[in-house]
Amino acid sequence: MTLNGYIAQLVAYAVKYLGLSPRDAVYARNRILDILEQVSYTDEPFDNVPVLPDSILGGIFACLEQDGREFDRATLGEKLMDAVMLRPGEHEAIFREKYQQGPAQATQWAYDYAIHSDYVKKSAIDKNIKWHADNGLEITINLSKPEKNNKDLQKQLDVQSTDYPKCAICRENEGYERRGFSRRNMRTLSLRLAGEDWFWQYSPYAYFNEHGIAIAVEHSPMKLDDRTVERLFDFVEQFPHYFIGNNAPLPRVGGSILMHDHYQGGKETLPMQKAGIRISLTSSKYRDINVGVVNWPGTALRLQGSNRKHISKLAYEIATAWKTYENADIDILPFTGDVAHNTASCIARKTNDGYILDMILRNNRTSERYPDGIFHAHREYHHIKSESIGLIEAMGLFILPARLKRQLALVKQLMMGQDVEMTDDMQIFAPMIAKLVTKPVSAQQAERIMKGEIEHICHDILVNTAVFKRDAAGDKALTEFLQLNGLTITKR
Repeated sequence: MTLNGYIAQLVAYAVKYLGLSPRDAVYARNRILDILEQVSYTDEPFDNVPVLPDSILGGIFACLEQDGREFDRATLGEKLMDAVMLRPGEHEAIFREKYQQGPAQATQWAYDYAIHSDYVKKSAIDKNIKWHADNGLEITINLSKPEKNNKDLQKQLDVQSTDYPKCAICRENEGYERRGFSRRNMRTLSLRLAGEDWFWQYSPYAYFNEHGIAIAVEHSPMKLDDRTVERLFDFVEQFPHYFIGNNAPLPRVGGSILMHDHYQGGKETLPMQKAGIRISLTSSKYRDINVGVVNWPGTALRLQGSNRKHISKLAYEIATAWKTYENADIDILPFTGDVAHNTASCIARKTNDGYILDMILRNNRTSERYPDGIFHAHREYHHIKSESIGLIEAMGLFILPARLKRQLALVKQLMMGQDVEMTDDMQIFAPMIAKLVTKPVSAQQAERIMKGEIEHICHDILVNTAVFKRDAAGDKALTEFLQLNGLTITKR
């Protein structure tokens, strides 16, 4: 098919999936011709309209490359999609209309629109390797997004940007392009959380169904304050079919963007949310709240009840006490000089009976023995996971780096008795190879053994993150901490 055919196909695609009015078809086509720097056009037939725009954009790119044109595929693709999409105000108006029919229908429409507009990279996401582990965790080898570096995350907090937009998730990115960074086809939805202006956008490389981010309109650093839980509850009031939580606002235990306050959520139930309670508690101050220690490798509390104000207050009291909690016997120090180490992630859900708030206690301190973090993935597990253990991983959905697809394939070949040319980055796998490569096994056995090893490592990483270990010393310290907050054990 020629370039003109792909242009006609893109316009037809937009009419079918992106809300383009047939009346605006010529106008949209002319915008495309301007972007592609084409001075002539002739109507040509095209194949059937596909469900996703990948083949259309790929065809346009191929035609331009045949003509010797040089361009960035991602940036050009976003420009082309933006040319045929609803404007942000139109997009939000339709969302609000659909919201009157029900919040689940509205978010489904918005998420589908993000996929059809190629903002959510469904084709790339579908290539990820995923499985449900026997130990209840969920594992993804992410082939669509690069691995983050903890040192780079720390630098974010030390730099005050004067750029426009100030960071990658500011709302000013909607429709903006600069220095190879483009959000031309992004569309956002306005929110009011605890009386503040926020907005919602979907994640381009979604980790789960309808995975998105609630972001403060004001550019300010991530924080855990007395309004955090109120904001989370306001969100689930509006979208009761979603969960939402805050990343811990410190490097190494937090999210990938620390300089701008935001939360993550979506239409999913993650492994930790399915876990039961191993220790039941009562609050002397808030007797209408059911409190428990979650049966989870990390350290997590669960607050449940119908009075959201009481849950918010208790959660803030626990978070405040945790920020200054110190127990050197189990390596918990809240500060090094003025640098804080204790923080938490709070995750909200709405139920028919009220509200659930999970709290994951975190500490990001390092030591001579653990230079990457005492409560971070320890060095012996870095061949599988070395970057931050943020909210999603702490809840049991592990996002592992793309390099593992190649590296684990080499290990499996060794397990099957095949000769393998080892690359330099395989040295870190030496202990795993020594453990797993004993006698030759079949391809199916190698796959099963390999998956089991990864599942075991991910579980142990969560154990590493636990500030109160599930041993005698950890349980004793946890009990003492809970008592500081007026919580007493009623059942183990």
